[in-house]
Amino acid sequence: PPPPIFFFHAHAGIPHSSTSRGLGDVYKRQVLDYNEEVGKNYFLQAKEVIRFYEKYFGEYQWWDDGYKLIEVPYLGMEHQSAVTYGNGFSIYNGVRSSSWAMYGVIDPLIIHETGHEWFGNSVTAIDPTHIWIHEGLQVYSEALYFEDKFNSYPVSVDYMKSIRPRIQNKIPIVGPEDENYWALNGDTYMKGAWVMHTLRSAINDDPTWFAILKEFMVENAKSHVSTEDFFDKVKEKTGSDYSYFSEQYFYTPNQPELEYYQTDSSFYYRWHNVNDNFIMPMGLLVNGIEKRVLPSQEFQSFDIKKHSTIEVMDWKFYVLPKKVNSYESREKK
Repeated sequence: PPPPIFFFHAHAGIPHSSTSRGLGDVYKRQVLDYNEEVGKNYFLQAKEVIRFYEKYFGEYQWWDDGYKLIEVPYLGMEHQSAVTYGNGFSIYNGVRSSSWAMYGVIDPLIIHETGHEWFGNSVTAIDPTHIWIHEGLQVYSEALYFEDKFNSYPVSVDYMKSIRPRIQNKIPIVGPEDENYWALNGDTYMKGAWVMHTLRSAINDDPTWFAILKEFMVENAKSHVSTEDFFDKVKEKTGSDYSYFSEQYFYTPNQPELEYYQTDSSFYYRWHNVNDNFIMPMGLLVNGIEKRVLPSQEFQSFDIKKHSTIEVMDWKFYVLPKKVNSYESREKK
């Protein structure tokens, strides 16, 4: 059964309390009298959020504590079994809502901070340098929420595209341990999410990908983990070593560039701005049909028809498509 869910109001004033039961849940609200009705109706979103996280990431870990939403006079924060909330009871016009659109179906603060009951409060980074496990996985899970909610991968892609402009690529997401390294410049959140989105595309096997996520969370519940631990699980489930991927996306700030040019009969492509061991497969759309290629740092090519339309699938991979001319490509050799 789901955990008990409680609602409180942390402002000073005269509280209003009520209790209701349904679907095996226990709901207790303690709010100021003028917020009793909106709290009763608005906070029910938490039920759906918890069900989503249990479906994809394993059971809620704090049965004995329940789950609390506590209204506070600041934006909000995650705490074990208690989410503080100050987004104004508005999906569209709340403080967080105006900068983090959620298609009108969920309060961004409720889903983000509730998700931290899994990412952070249950599965916790062993060192601050691995904090993407809290924030990057959390933001990525929001894309999965929309994919599940609308039964639509393109909606999750649209969400990922909406957060992409916030990536800075100034410092690595993961740095040295035991040095209080925190990459909290936004890339821990948005780039961390895009790295997960890209890894799903690189693996190209959704049942395996979702098994990786759930097993990693279930097997490490109430324990501490590192970036290496996550990629150990990836290797276990895929049978492939993705350390090259981790080293590029987490340990350098460099966004891979796919350089390309096109002639009447051939399409040429190669990796640029990558580590020497970077071997990620890449998706292209060739006249509307997906083609999987394995770029290296030397130009490769495949035959095309004249006037073919070719797109680099940068909505599935965190790469920078970079068109060059054939003269530039020769000069760079």
